[in-house]
Amino acid sequence: MRNVFIYLLIAGALVIGSCGNGGSKDGVENQADTTQARIDDVTALISRDSSNAALFHQRAILFLDQREHNRAMRDMIRAIELDKGNAGYLLTLSDIYMSMGLLDNCAESLERALELEPSNAEALLKLAEIHFILKNYRESITNADRAIAVDQINPLPHFIKGYTYAEAGDTVNAIKSYLEAIGLDQRYYDAYMQLGLIYSSRGNPLALDYLNNALNIDPESQEALYALAMFYQEAGEAESAISAYNKLLTLDPENVYATYNLGYVNLVLLGDYEAAATYFEKAARMRPSYFEAIYNLGYCHELMGNYGRAREFYNAALEIEVNYDLAIRGLNRIQGK
Repeated sequence: MRNVFIYLLIAGALVIGSCGNGGSKDGVENQADTTQARIDDVTALISRDSSNAALFHQRAILFLDQREHNRAMRDMIRAIELDKGNAGYLLTLSDIYMSMGLLDNCAESLERALELEPSNAEALLKLAEIHFILKNYRESITNADRAIAVDQINPLPHFIKGYTYAEAGDTVNAIKSYLEAIGLDQRYYDAYMQLGLIYSSRGNPLALDYLNNALNIDPESQEALYALAMFYQEAGEAESAISAYNKLLTLDPENVYATYNLGYVNLVLLGDYEAAATYFEKAARMRPSYFEAIYNLGYCHELMGNYGRAREFYNAALEIEVNYDLAIRGLNRIQGK
């Protein structure tokens, strides 16, 4: 999943699954050492020129990179005291507040920046995002519109409007806004993805066009492949769903949801209980707490007449999820068999 807005807190709402791999410990440590060396250099410059606002701003950004919020905050307050008319400093202050999860303070800093520069597009976009996070949808759209008036060729405010409309339940205007974003950027992956998801939720085949456009832009997008596979699964197109899930598993062999859904497709759409059981068993090995996979493994054995094995798996599911209704009903069905 990719980060579609300026701020990071939005990312969680957009993703079907996280696709990134963590960096090595040595790489992280080396980056921290490099940042600390830069902090030391800037500190030495500040000791010689303690009235230079730009140096405090520079060091605040470095502290923020290391998530040393209190130090970053102190430096930004000092920079703003030295240069009260700099809207950019207030934007950095808003980033610090955002990193700390202080949304109201973040919004206040952005409003102060806009008092200095009413046409600051970055401040307007960030403020639109803050209002989105706070579920102030009308204010979010208003600020996105203000950003559009400032920069008419930037697709991002249209995307923000689309996402906001979608969250507010207005899919008509969401679609319109996403299409406006694509009109400004024909390779706007995230807009294609959101359109694909909207049409998928309706069972509309237009979803395939948008999801395939997303895949044309990023052929290794796991979220697009998963969404495509889910569309085919919901449409009852078993072979196409299997193909998409298998492509996803070549990119992420440990994707438990794709593995589980291959079990579902074989069980429900193809009636191949043995193949389905293989996938459910694999999903349960990947995630031992996956009681749904364990239950379905039992259900496959029940359908194959292996009642003893079915009973084992139903009981195993109940050990994880007490009072799991499907497992209880499964045990009742095979009682005495």
